[in-house]
Amino acid sequence: MKFDHEKALTRAEVLKALKARWEFEKRTERVPVGEACGRVLAQDCHAAYDLPRHRVSSFDGIAVRAADFAQGVPDTCEWVRGVHFTQADTGDDFPDEFDTIIAAEDVGYDEAGRLILNSALEVKVGNAIKRAGATMGKGELLYEAGTLLGPEALAILAAGGWAEVPVVARLKVAYLPTGTELVPVGTVPERGQNVQTNSLMLGAYFAQWGAEMIAYDIVADDRAALSIAIDRALAEADVVLVNGGSSRGSEDFNSELLQECASWFSHGVKAVPGRPIGLAVIEGKLAINVPGPMIAAYLAADWLVRGLVCHYYGQPMPQRVKVPAVLDAPLGARPGFEHLARLVAHDVGGVLHAAPVPNSATLAENIRSVNAFLAVPAGVRYEAGDVADIELLGTKAR
Repeated sequence: MKFDHEKALTRAEVLKALKARWEFEKRTERVPVGEACGRVLAQDCHAAYDLPRHRVSSFDGIAVRAADFAQGVPDTCEWVRGVHFTQADTGDDFPDEFDTIIAAEDVGYDEAGRLILNSALEVKVGNAIKRAGATMGKGELLYEAGTLLGPEALAILAAGGWAEVPVVARLKVAYLPTGTELVPVGTVPERGQNVQTNSLMLGAYFAQWGAEMIAYDIVADDRAALSIAIDRALAEADVVLVNGGSSRGSEDFNSELLQECASWFSHGVKAVPGRPIGLAVIEGKLAINVPGPMIAAYLAADWLVRGLVCHYYGQPMPQRVKVPAVLDAPLGARPGFEHLARLVAHDVGGVLHAAPVPNSATLAENIRSVNAFLAVPAGVRYEAGDVADIELLGTKAR
């Protein structure tokens, strides 16, 4: 499909347009609490009971009666365990006849096993005792609906009686690889063929972001076969990602197929790499045609699909760490297009430097070496030596 700059949208306009037209219903499900990390809570969760259920010791020591210390520290040579005192370590319950705790640091025993206490002790009722409900009170709100659950949340929910947790069901993203030249992983490609690997990369990213990929087999560049595959994907998923056939090749008609059945359609994004993106809303669902090359597909998924996943879960788009870096080479965006620059950042004498991957680099070298990113606004140019705030991609600067 021909790219029309006048009709193309910016990245922000794309996300705004799709979010406004996307009709989805959040499904919910219950999962074991141990499997809920990274999931989004579907309802408020309250504590089912007080914890601790009864008062307990706050630290290791012994439980005693404060009344026995009314005149100071008594002679304990004849004291009997279980009668005059009892062991009460951190979190331990102890008999109700005892009402205070003496820390283990102030407790000793002689060779005969008789109790010896620090003579400077000041013992008061309730010392070092954790009241019932001090950890959590019955009915206390533990986490609100919409919370993204982390490891600590799992422990709190489990302690509050939630063996199973109500969560938002995973967003289903159908991935449809297209192209007569593609062959499956494990096939040795012959002349004119290429191995279909984007599903591995994108599926792993989708899982990180909380979505579930429904991966389809390769579909050749045949309009009828592609139309059937797209219809099937729309029936089975919340979002459909058609990979390949989005530009102006003789067999690039995936965007045209989406346009034919869309209630809203747009083609082209004012950002490179990855400008030939087809965007469609079909019966309230989203269908997106992204370029086939790995880097363009990754970039589209990173800002577009990830943005939609976050919108579905009601979560903000995570922001990467930005740090200032000296640019070692000129970097610019042509008029009318944002430049999504992939960079190699490295430390030079304690100062962070960054530069684009050389044009001579192989795809493997590009993917392996890039560890930073910079979105250069349309028409902006950086010269060598300029300082820019780059985004780190989670790997160490070299």
